[in-house]
Amino acid sequence: MISSGFFNREPKRAVCANCGKPYREGDRHCRFCGKEMGKPRYVFEPTACVYGPPPIKRNHTCKACGYSWDTYSMIDDERWCPECGGAAPAVGDPDACDLDDIHKAID
Repeated sequence: MISSGFFNREPKRAVCANCGKPYREGDRHCRFCGKEMGKPRYVFEPTACVYGPPPIKRNHTCKACGYSWDTYSMIDDERWCPECGGAAPAVGDPDACDLDDIHKAID
């Protein structure tokens, strides 16, 4: 028999205290807003089933410090380096195109 306390538990997840996006243990800066990570905030997270296209692998490299990491998601809105807080758009991200990079690719 399952105790009634089992059903009273609220699933909680750690989020950035500034923007509310997922908190990743060990990050110095939020990957979504770039602010320094302090103590996370905890929010209720109901269980959800999501259908859609498979996750896409994207690589991020910080333009300031060179730190690099991969993401695996359908929607990738990580734009900041978790190490230094510098800009780190995904490689090939059309919202973060730099004209110098485009000219180098064409040449």
